[in-house]
Amino acid sequence: MSVPKRHHYVPQMLLRRFTNARGKLYFFDKRVPEKGVLTSTPKNLFLEKHLYTRYDERGTKDVTLERDFAALEGKANQVIEKIVTAARKGLTPGLTADEKATWDQFFYYQWKRAPDLHEKTSVFGDFENVIQEALAEFETTIRPLTDEERQSMQDRDVLARIKQNAKVDAVADPGQEVQDVLGQKGLGVVIIPKPNKSFVIGSLPIVKLTQPGRTHLADPSVEAWLPIASDVAVTPALSRNREKLVPINEDRHVRGINAAIFKQSTTTAGRSQALITSLANRR
Repeated sequence: MSVPKRHHYVPQMLLRRFTNARGKLYFFDKRVPEKGVLTSTPKNLFLEKHLYTRYDERGTKDVTLERDFAALEGKANQVIEKIVTAARKGLTPGLTADEKATWDQFFYYQWKRAPDLHEKTSVFGDFENVIQEALAEFETTIRPLTDEERQSMQDRDVLARIKQNAKVDAVADPGQEVQDVLGQKGLGVVIIPKPNKSFVIGSLPIVKLTQPGRTHLADPSVEAWLPIASDVAVTPALSRNREKLVPINEDRHVRGINAAIFKQSTTTAGRSQALITSLANRR
């Protein structure tokens, strides 16, 4: 079986719901602002080579997590299609218990797997110092390092492998406490009735909206919005087994979600060139 190399952190099946009539996405990448707004396809956006690959000491690749994500995306695609189709008919989706569990798992990992989130995590942002502190604690509490061990831990390739494997393990962790919170919530769905307005999708695609001092996802006032199509977005809301559909009739609410996604994301994409250009010009 071939080893998948191109790992999408925003699935292609999700990106396809944000394309224009030609199947293209307009996007802006903050790392190369001089290039302006460009066009691409779901196949070539929001991916990194071997993002979820673990490596052993011989360099052998383990892509178990990428395959697990592919399987989850296949199941989630059917749930998302059900939500979007119902919303466009003015209905709530009526998810079964199994469908809701799939959605909760997909939502959790879609939040956690984004590289933009990894870079904001202090452990990975200053990984070499974290390793050195861990080694010092090891020597203090367990035993001194051997010369071979000390030399190995100064090897850049070894450190890179340890950091990569630590990232993969952190992403793979099921975060049961968070998933339990999601399981106790229902579903809030919004739809944009105006055909000339749309949501964008970002490299960090979930926007968490909080009030001062109230940030825990279990708090009823906390919202976490994930656009799942250019005209539909979803948040954990209400109580278990409850669903609510709300049309967004005020443009400022759409602008607010889009602006928040753009602010926190390295790359932002959508079906409208004018919208992506507007967001880029306001940065």
